[in-house]
Amino acid sequence: MERPSHIIFDSQAHYFSQRLPMIGLALSLQLAGVWLLTHGLMDISKVNVFHPGPIDLTPVHDPEKPTVKPPEPSIAKKIKSETLKPPIFTTEKAQGGNSITLPRPIPNDPTPARGLDRALASIAGTHTAPPYPPIARRIGAEGKVTLRLTVSAEGKVTAAQVISSSGRDDMDQGAQQWIMAHWTYKPALANGVPAISQTLATVLFSLTNER
Repeated sequence: MERPSHIIFDSQAHYFSQRLPMIGLALSLQLAGVWLLTHGLMDISKVNVFHPGPIDLTPVHDPEKPTVKPPEPSIAKKIKSETLKPPIFTTEKAQGGNSITLPRPIPNDPTPARGLDRALASIAGTHTAPPYPPIARRIGAEGKVTLRLTVSAEGKVTAAQVISSSGRDDMDQGAQQWIMAHWTYKPALANGVPAISQTLATVLFSLTNER
């Protein structure tokens, strides 16, 4: 038969015997705490609190390092400017009168040399007679036309104005167109420079010269 009753009792008794010292220590600590509270050892009101007073700070000067005064800024001296004196002009009084004469100014630039002046000159090889108008030849008409020519600086005829008509428009217009298309000149010179100029020219329409 099993006998569990005395085995369980023995194990519990052994466990209790091991924990008994710990239980006694805990009880003794509790009793010590109660004793301290009752005797006032842990009264906070009896704790001395330190209250610091005002602290005075006294500056300490180092005698070995004397104070140095900063240098004063230098101010530039004002320079006196010299005033310019206006020029003085003197005049000489002419003898035997009260008039005042001033010296004649001398020009700085020399007078430029004057160039060559030349009149307009025709180039004979280009001054050919214009063709005879066919209708004027058929009816035997003749005439003479005078024109004022304008010649450019290059020697070309740029304009031909009828001054004296031949009496027929075909002769006048034929002379104008032919001269402006064929005639040339050596241009006139003014102070050595080619210039525009004018001249007169006469064209004769004659059946005698045509034969």
